[in-house]
Amino acid sequence: MSKISFLNGDFLPHEKCVVGIEDRGFQFADGAYEVTLFENNKLIDGDNHLIRMMRSLKELNIVHDFTINYLKEVQIELFKKNNITSNYTIYLQITRGNHTRIPSCPKNLKPTICATIAPRKIFSDLEFFSGIKAMTHDDIRWQRCDIKTVNLLASTLINQTAKDNGFDDAIYVRNNIITEATYANIFIVDSKNNLITPPADNHILCGITRNRLIEIAKRINLNVIEKKFTIDELLLSQEAFLTSSSLIIRPINQIDSKIIKNKYDESSIAFKLKTEYLKFISQ
Repeated sequence: MSKISFLNGDFLPHEKCVVGIEDRGFQFADGAYEVTLFENNKLIDGDNHLIRMMRSLKELNIVHDFTINYLKEVQIELFKKNNITSNYTIYLQITRGNHTRIPSCPKNLKPTICATIAPRKIFSDLEFFSGIKAMTHDDIRWQRCDIKTVNLLASTLINQTAKDNGFDDAIYVRNNIITEATYANIFIVDSKNNLITPPADNHILCGITRNRLIEIAKRINLNVIEKKFTIDELLLSQEAFLTSSSLIIRPINQIDSKIIKNKYDESSIAFKLKTEYLKFISQ
């Protein structure tokens, strides 16, 4: 059966979903998106993802008349039509809509809404324990990284630069301060076992999985500190890992040429958090 996707009120074969050539998302990256994990026949933190979507639309001044409940129903129905119950993600994108190309933001447009599903990669225990390699890179993005906009060119180019240089990802640095990775938030564990992550300001995307892991960490009595930290603090950390809805948790074993941790075993904070998060999504 052909994969079914969603476009502007219709569930269609994926290859038949066509967006107008003058859609603002295509010509200006004028839109927002969310990626949500789907496990055990439910959207994981689905409401929180949609609340963030509504915030992004508001910050972009994209006017609409649909509700969170409508978007939730679309996503659930899309999985039903594809006979999917677990191990998938859904990509939901909303742009300002179609309009003759002008440099300002046209008003009174009907937003374009589309959604597609994709299987998520499940990382083996070996991959988890081995960790990934990340390089540091200047954060060249704009000043509103808190909006989950479809303008991802900087992150795409820098992610590719990392791969071209033998790394798995890149970690952004802004004035010697760590912000996040190209498509994920970052946590470190210091020498006192404090779990530290950058504060949710305009220089990072306030990740839904980030927030859930902070909640879980506090519940299992880890000391969580939301504060800015430097490259040196990152390099001196006992553990470092990335988080996102699709990655969940990916430990980092090397930053540039510095080994952070040779192996993330079952005693590591990263593994404990992963275990608790998997319990959460299985409920």
